[in-house]
Amino acid sequence: MSIDSSVENPNLIQRLTRDYSLLVLALVAVFIAVFIIGAATAPNFLTILNIKTILRDAAIVGIMAIGLTFVTLSGNFFLLSMKETAALSIIAFATSMSAGYGFEISFLFTMIIAMIAGAIQGLLIGLGGNPIVVTLGAAGLFFGIGSWWSDNLVVSFRRPHGAEWLGSGSFLGLPNITIAFIIIAVLAEFVLRRTSFGRQVYLVGANRATGRATGHENLPMAIKVCIIASVCSAFVAIAFSAQVSSAHVNYFSSSFGSSGDMTIMVIATVMVGGNSIMGGYGSSLRSSLGAVFISTCDNMMVLHGYNSGPRVLAVGLMIVFSIMVFALVQRGSRSVE
Repeated sequence: MSIDSSVENPNLIQRLTRDYSLLVLALVAVFIAVFIIGAATAPNFLTILNIKTILRDAAIVGIMAIGLTFVTLSGNFFLLSMKETAALSIIAFATSMSAGYGFEISFLFTMIIAMIAGAIQGLLIGLGGNPIVVTLGAAGLFFGIGSWWSDNLVVSFRRPHGAEWLGSGSFLGLPNITIAFIIIAVLAEFVLRRTSFGRQVYLVGANRATGRATGHENLPMAIKVCIIASVCSAFVAIAFSAQVSSAHVNYFSSSFGSSGDMTIMVIATVMVGGNSIMGGYGSSLRSSLGAVFISTCDNMMVLHGYNSGPRVLAVGLMIVFSIMVFALVQRGSRSVE
């Protein structure tokens, strides 16, 4: 008896319609079409200089998103204090640099502060605190400390300084922050896929009860992943401060010309990358690609002359779109089962 080869080896269209609903495919197709049309009509979009700009902008958000991915994969939702952690870190770094302590000591000093900030949040979340409430409170605390520390003024330090290589240096034509983004993305993916800690992140995120039964409690996990996220925020803050040789607590807010609140941008990056908000599914590679995609969309809108309002709206729509598509895919997979 012969078996139809199309049943044994379904083509791409058959696999897509089998694994995803037509509504999901239609939504994704419309989104891709809008993106391609916008990119094709944007002036100077495909120039080498603009592509480098896209990758550099993606690095700023992407490094923070990689850190937040660990939190999300572990089932601890999101940290709503990413921007404020970066604000506190940038003040700490610039203050240390302006006092003449040099890049190495300032870097270490800032990272210690970030680790403490992450550990405090992880401890409270691991003890049963609601991640939204805990991190909203932490956001106010960190921003308040940063504002008080700097007297809400710009903290500057003179050029030349030892941090310029990170802020404005380049290698093989790529900014060093972009190279750092690539290295961090590769290392994070290796940790998640190839180490026992990475497997524990997925296990605890996918099934808290199973993780507890195998000796992997959420308390130490929450502390570890929150420290990772805070350290990534601090690294971005250091790189940004090194570029402009100054710091202000509002550097990562929309009032300074970005396309939205940095925390929202980072969350959008994680969501657009297709990571599960409930934990246990996703990867740092997905978040990295999400960062490049959002940076590309934002760049395209800038080239079309849109101001911050429509750009913030676009980020919000991307979050809603990602949640909707992921929910439809999950519902479809459950119905198949």
